[in-house]
Amino acid sequence: MHEFQLMTQVVKAVETKLLETGEVRLSTVRLKVSALSHLLTHDHFVLQTAFAAASRGTKAEGATLEIISVPANAWCPGCNHSIMVTGADQACSVCGGAAMAESTEPEVVLHELVVAE
Repeated sequence: MHEFQLMTQVVKAVETKLLETGEVRLSTVRLKVSALSHLLTHDHFVLQTAFAAASRGTKAEGATLEIISVPANAWCPGCNHSIMVTGADQACSVCGGAAMAESTEPEVVLHELVVAE
């Protein structure tokens, strides 16, 4: 159910952006998602289904959802280093300890809306 609520927020953000563009037909919604986000642990089909359900009756209906994983800043409490990670289970590159997310970056960002021609 969490996926549906998140996709509802995404659809609201898409609708807001589309207000600026006038009448267009949306084909793709691209999200940038932090490598440390729990969202990346979900099956893409589940997320696409939640997006399709949340977008029903909106300007985003019929669009596909693309998720782009982006590296994230993390911190290692073992050696006190800031590191860049590309996955949630990635260990510290300095000492091999567990990396913790730094909360300075958003987990999900509406990156791009692709309109059909």
